[in-house]
Amino acid sequence: MVDEAQENPATVAPDETPDLGAAARAESRREAWLGYALMLPALAIMIALVGYPTLYAIWLSFHHKLLAVKGAPFAGLENYVNVLGGELFWSSLLRTAIFTISVVTLKATLGMATALVLNERWPGRGLARAVVLLPWALPPLTAVLTWRFLFSDTSNVLNHLLQRVHLIDKPISWLGTAEYAMPAVILVNVWRGFPFFAITLLAGLVTIPRDLYDSAKVDGAGLVHRFTHITLPGLMPVLMVSLMLSSIWTFNEFTSVYLLTWGGPGEATTTIPIAAYLQAFVMGARNLSVAVVYPILTFPILIFLIWLLNRSMVKREDET
Repeated sequence: MVDEAQENPATVAPDETPDLGAAARAESRREAWLGYALMLPALAIMIALVGYPTLYAIWLSFHHKLLAVKGAPFAGLENYVNVLGGELFWSSLLRTAIFTISVVTLKATLGMATALVLNERWPGRGLARAVVLLPWALPPLTAVLTWRFLFSDTSNVLNHLLQRVHLIDKPISWLGTAEYAMPAVILVNVWRGFPFFAITLLAGLVTIPRDLYDSAKVDGAGLVHRFTHITLPGLMPVLMVSLMLSSIWTFNEFTSVYLLTWGGPGEATTTIPIAAYLQAFVMGARNLSVAVVYPILTFPILIFLIWLLNRSMVKREDET
């Protein structure tokens, strides 16, 4: 005889019904713990490579630590007072701000223009995309030393070319005068960095539906209107991320500035990274404790920059 409960499932007691919600929550917890477990190796590497040096730098900033000297007596806030009270930090911060804003603005503008050109259909576009990547793909040492040769007063390559096209009347000491040293460093960094914007923005352009442009053309929208109402809004998420990354990289740029000018002439190109290096390995007592104060004091600026850009992105996502 068939059991009555089997004939009529509706008669099954409520407490015997499987709790699907509890099972789903348990499965979700297992997946979460699996995710945490998979992140542990990367987290351990981050702590070893970033966390420990950061904490050690903060510890050094509150002590007196000279290069090649044993011992590090406690100094309290003395290093911070000395740095904030000195002219080098503030002048270096101003130069770093000018350098970063100039380089990122020019890279973004040139990268945007390049991406728009490479997004069009024309013969040789594939080769042009590969050539644009060369400044970004070249090793920094090779790229910067090549530019140093072009700027050199002995080779006179750049001066010769500019004089041939009548842009200058007499040779210019690009890296030897305070007037031209910073523009030269900015030029090299723009040349090296604009391909990053070009490629990332080109990838963003590919995701914008062509139908939007066709509809805008039918409605009589001009080139500028299509750019401001279709292209720029569609590229904004990619552009914001690119600006954030490029700003951080440029703010911390050391290699190109050091190889080109060593921070000179005088202090004309001494940015925060260069100033910290000079404090640690060149100037006076070679004070490591004073050197680490420079990046520590500028760290909140980078955090604020990241927060500001992320806030702009979140606000834009909420509006859309």
